[in-house]
Amino acid sequence: MNQAKQKAQALAECYHTAEPSELCEILGITVLRQELPRCVNGFTVRMNDLPFIVLNRDLDFYESRFTMAHELGHVVLHKGTNSLNLSLNTDFCVNRYEREADSFAAWLLMQAEMAELEAMESVTAEDVSKIAHIPLSVADSAFLC
Repeated sequence: MNQAKQKAQALAECYHTAEPSELCEILGITVLRQELPRCVNGFTVRMNDLPFIVLNRDLDFYESRFTMAHELGHVVLHKGTNSLNLSLNTDFCVNRYEREADSFAAWLLMQAEMAELEAMESVTAEDVSKIAHIPLSVADSAFLC
């Protein structure tokens, strides 16, 4: 089992919820909705060692939920990192962090819909995408891990 999946499942079990907004509140992560360029769904910043998630206020409910779960993945999986600093000052592959955060978000949101998914005889990535409201490409990738 990969780290993103393990962390998402452990977080949901520990706090008895897989809803990103509830987890952010429990973990003391401030979520702000701001006007951002259309190409930016959200980002995470730390100020005085406190994490903040900034979401594009124009996202619909499910886009916002997925983006919040993705950014929560960065907080949980990538403490102390900054993608801008990494891309400008290192040869590290920032895309790896993005894929890990996507995987975390997928597994977290699948936990939120686990009762419905478990009731199905067989589950495809397309089913997960529709039920958990995550991009199909992310659901496909999560199943590969």
